[in-house]
Amino acid sequence: MLLLCYPTLFPVSPPPGNLCASKMAAPMPRGLSCLSKAVGWWSRQPILGTHLTAVVPVRTKKRFTPPPYEPKYRTEKEFMEHARKAGLVIPPEHLERPIHLACTAGIFDAYVPPEGDARMSSLSKEGLSQRTERLKKNVASQLSIRKIKEYDANFKTKDFPEKAKDIFIEAHLCLNNSDHDRLHTLVTEHCFPDMVWDLKYKTVRWRFVESLEPPQVVQVRCSSLVNQSNMYGQVTVRMHSRQALAIYDRFGRLMYGQEDVPKDVLEYVVFEKHLMNPYGSWRMHGKIVPPWAPPKQPILKTVMIPGPQLKP
Repeated sequence: MLLLCYPTLFPVSPPPGNLCASKMAAPMPRGLSCLSKAVGWWSRQPILGTHLTAVVPVRTKKRFTPPPYEPKYRTEKEFMEHARKAGLVIPPEHLERPIHLACTAGIFDAYVPPEGDARMSSLSKEGLSQRTERLKKNVASQLSIRKIKEYDANFKTKDFPEKAKDIFIEAHLCLNNSDHDRLHTLVTEHCFPDMVWDLKYKTVRWRFVESLEPPQVVQVRCSSLVNQSNMYGQVTVRMHSRQALAIYDRFGRLMYGQEDVPKDVLEYVVFEKHLMNPYGSWRMHGKIVPPWAPPKQPILKTVMIPGPQLKP
């Protein structure tokens, strides 16, 4: 509601010359006649300070207020009883969701090969420290081997390197054909993005020539995840082989390596297995690059070559 105020002004009349000079009035006492004339003159004066208030109704929009909702069943127990009477069986809802941990997020204890591939003489100070460090790691590896054999009775360190070599070769051959379904069975979910990263619209030509040295197990680790019964095993294998690699871009131009020129490659590959899974298998989990390794060959990128300027 709005209140509108309008000022009211009255016309001003000149005051009379003589209050008691009227000769047409009826005869009355002198005192009463002067008082009535004075009151009459005062009532004819303008009233400037008076305001009249006018109330004007204004219609406004009324907001909708939803009525309060009362549930039919106030508690969950009442709802279950009503459903049971109606012949409905409501299974209990489990808020917990199962998590499948197929692999770990990294390497437990990465094997850092000493500089020079541990070929220093044991008579020197550096060679003696390397030999002492290797003995400490061998003790931890033996304890891990016993733990792995509790879940996998067929595991042997003498037969595992050849098996790891076959997995390594087959996994890299899948890159030539872009067979990702088969690659998932040979590498873990941690290693898969590293192998197929930035290979879209590119052609890979990889070839295994020969083994310069027989592969050997250099470290074995066994650890648990989430709880003590969820065990994972990791085996680090040293591979010294000769390989040929060439990568072509989407235009068919060579980006990296040479297909006809093989190179000697020394790698430390980590294989992992979920020991609690009875149907699990050993898969390639990652590679260890020592800090003293030489830098990789730079990638040749294709750029646009400006053509000849045509005359109009």
